[in-house]
Amino acid sequence: MEHTLQSMLDVSSTLLITLFARAKESGSKAPIIQDKKAEAMIDRIKQAIVGSANPIHQKILKDQYPAKLGVTMALRSRRFDQYVQAYLNKYPQGTVINLGCGLDTRFERLDNGQVYWYDLDFPEVIELRRHFMTENPRHPFLGISILDPSWVDLIKKQGPFLILAEGLLMYLKEDEVKALFALMYSAFGPSEIVCEVTHRYWVEKMRHPYMQWKLKRQLGMTGGAIFQFGIPDSRYFESWSPNYIFLDEWTYFDDKEKKLGWFNWFAAIQILRKVQWTVHYQFGEK
Repeated sequence: MEHTLQSMLDVSSTLLITLFARAKESGSKAPIIQDKKAEAMIDRIKQAIVGSANPIHQKILKDQYPAKLGVTMALRSRRFDQYVQAYLNKYPQGTVINLGCGLDTRFERLDNGQVYWYDLDFPEVIELRRHFMTENPRHPFLGISILDPSWVDLIKKQGPFLILAEGLLMYLKEDEVKALFALMYSAFGPSEIVCEVTHRYWVEKMRHPYMQWKLKRQLGMTGGAIFQFGIPDSRYFESWSPNYIFLDEWTYFDDKEKKLGWFNWFAAIQILRKVQWTVHYQFGEK
């Protein structure tokens, strides 16, 4: 089984970066977020990847990812948790749709015993997910591409809906994001979406060979994991449709987290403050 797990981890290795970063922060002093499930998963994964030549696996085994990566990932996770908790306070029996879920453990942290929660990702990612987590009638795993429009037919229309897109949209093309938004609005009607976005300026920068080399050196990422979609400002989606209503935004610097250290200097420079950030939208009428 562990040999099979190692092969699966090799195919889906980029997912491990955020998982490892979150687990590392969870195990730190005064953690921003506590994620014991992530810590346990990483412990098991480390056993499975011993001897792997995969650069990401090597960085995990040697603990070569910077501590501040864990800080930023934990800040993002905490803010998404807060969005979900606020939603569940309003709609305890509502539905959460987690697009591109990867090895996210948010359901384990926030389950109120009533929410319906769909974790959606590629079939190979869901297969890996099932090695660590168990689905149930309120929490099914859907192994299907978000670009396959038939996925909306797998969601029971009990609503209301909160859609999460954490670390996802930047890997799509703009026309794919437009089609996805239109699909969700058509299928689910009035709903909320919380999504991480990247500034268009930095998406263009990432195409430069130097930036690709830097990603490979610092994160172990190789071709195929480069951002494609960026936006110029938080209200950009409103230009697509009057049915997409901007509610609020969040950046990594808004919490004034001391663990960010000198990174907090970036808060005063707009182009650095919003390399990646989170926007919260309403689809249709409130």
